[in-house]
Amino acid sequence: MIAFQNIEFIYGLGILLPLVALLWLTIRWKQKIRKVLGSENLINQLLGDYSEKKFIIKVLCIIVAIVLLLLSAANLRQPIKQKGSAATGIDVMIALDVSNSMLAQDEKPTRLDKAKELINKITIQLQNNRIGLVVFAGRAYLQMPLTSDVGATKMFVSNANPSLIGWQGTVIGDALTLCNNSLDTKEKKYKAAILITDGEDQDTKALDVAEDLAEKGVIVHTVGVGSVTGAPIVDGLNDYKRDADGKTVITKLNTTLLKNIADVTGGTYHYLDNTEAVSADLSQVLNGMDKKAFGNPGSYVDYQSYYLIFLAIALFILVIELFITEKKRNTLLSMTTLFVLMLLMFSSAAKSQTSNSTIVKGNELYRKGDFKSAQGEYEKVLGKDAKNTTAGFNNANSLFRQQQFSAAAKQMDEIATNSTDPILQAKAWYNKGIAEVKQKMMDLAATSFKKSILINNNDEAARENLQMVLNEMKKQEQQKQQNSKSQPKKEPSKKQAEQQLNMLRDEEKRLQSDVQQKKAKPEAGNEKDW
Repeated sequence: MIAFQNIEFIYGLGILLPLVALLWLTIRWKQKIRKVLGSENLINQLLGDYSEKKFIIKVLCIIVAIVLLLLSAANLRQPIKQKGSAATGIDVMIALDVSNSMLAQDEKPTRLDKAKELINKITIQLQNNRIGLVVFAGRAYLQMPLTSDVGATKMFVSNANPSLIGWQGTVIGDALTLCNNSLDTKEKKYKAAILITDGEDQDTKALDVAEDLAEKGVIVHTVGVGSVTGAPIVDGLNDYKRDADGKTVITKLNTTLLKNIADVTGGTYHYLDNTEAVSADLSQVLNGMDKKAFGNPGSYVDYQSYYLIFLAIALFILVIELFITEKKRNTLLSMTTLFVLMLLMFSSAAKSQTSNSTIVKGNELYRKGDFKSAQGEYEKVLGKDAKNTTAGFNNANSLFRQQQFSAAAKQMDEIATNSTDPILQAKAWYNKGIAEVKQKMMDLAATSFKKSILINNNDEAARENLQMVLNEMKKQEQQKQQNSKSQPKKEPSKKQAEQQLNMLRDEEKRLQSDVQQKKAKPEAGNEKDW
C-alpha cells in the first residue's frame, strides 16, 4: 500500500494559504500604485517591458515548488513484497538467568553454558517464529527484542554472562515482567515465554507476576538447570564462593518454584538433563500453539520511495523560475542555460535512482544470505559514489557477515567519521565496536561504544556491550598481573655474569690496595686531654 513515511510534512501545506493571499494582495497593491501615479498611457509607456503575467507565473512557480518539496520530504513510498512476508508464527521471549549461581559446574561445563546450548537448539527449531531475549540476575534487561534473525539471536546468546549485570541475585519476577512488556500486550494469545534458571529466586513476587502473565495470555514454560543436591560456585580466583562465615556457598535447583510458575500460566516444566530432548519437547509444544500472521518476519521491510520524482520536479520548476524575468522577452542565452541546467539535473536524478535500485538488489541478496554477491552490488554503487553512506553501511555489514571483521570496522569508521546523520553515526560506531570485539581489540571497542553512547544516550545495547568490554579488559589486566607475579626471575645471561664477575674482581683489588696502604701508615697517638 502506497503511503507517506513522514506524514507530518503534509501539514506544512497550510503555509500555502498565506502565500496565495500575499500574491493577491501584491497584485492589488501594484494596480493601485499605477492608478495613483497618473495617466495610464504614460505608465504603460514607462513600463512597456514589464509583464505582470510573468510576475504571477514566478510566484506560482515558487508555490508549486514548495508543495513538491513538502511532498518529497513526506516520502511517498510503496513496500516491496518479499518471499515469506505472509508467514505465520508466535512470539517467544526467553528469560535467561546469568547470575553467579549459573556458573556452578554440576552441569558441564557450567549451568549457563548448557542453557546457552539449549537456546541455540531451540532457535533453529523455531525459525518461523520471532524470538526475543531477556537476561537477568539482580536486575533484568532486554538483551534482544523480538526478531526472526537466527544469526542475531546466536550472537546475543553467546555474549550472555554474569558480567553483563552489575547487580547479583536472581529476580525472576522482574524478568517475567520484562518479557510480558516486550510482547504484544493487546493480544491474549500467540505468545509465550521460556524461563531458564536454577530457580534460586531472591524476591517473593515471582508467582504473583506469573498469575498476571496468565491473565494476559502469556504461557510460561520453565526449564530447571542444576541439581537438587547443589554445587559450589567457582569464583574468579579458582576457589569456591564463600559466605560471611567462610563456609562454601551451595546453590541448589528450586524445582518447586519453577513447576508452580509453569502450572499457573498453563505451561510445562522441563529439567535440563539432555538439551536435545528438552529442545525437541519445547519446540513441539510451541509449534503446536495457535499462530498469527507476521507482516514481516525478517524484522525489516524494503520500500520503493518516490521522493526523488517530487524533488526533481521541484528543482526543475525553481530553475525555470530563476530564468523567468518580469520582462516581456527573454534572451536566447537564458534559455540555453536553462536547458543545460535541466539536463544536468535530470542526469543527476537518474544516477541517484540507479544507485538506489542497485542497493535494493544488494539488500535482497543480503536477506538470502548471499553476502558476497551483496557486497558486489554495494561496491558498484561505491565505485560511482564513494560518499554513498547507505551503500557503505550495508557493505560493511556484508563484510562482517563474511567474518572480514577488520575491513568491516574500517568501513564503519569511515561512515561514522564522514556521515552527517547522527543516527547513522551512532549505528556505525556501535557496529565498529562489535567488529573490534570479534578481533579481541577490547580497548578500541570500548572507545567505539563510548562514541556511540555519546551520540545516542538511550542505546542500552551499547551500554551493556561497553560494560562487557570493560569487564573483559579488567579481567585481562588482573590476569596479566597474576602472571607477572608468578613468573620466575630470569637467569642472567653469560655476558651479564662475566660483567658481574669482573666488577667483583675489581672491587677485591681495590680493597686489598686500601689494606696495604693502611699498614704502611703509622697509627696516630691518643688525643691529649687538656
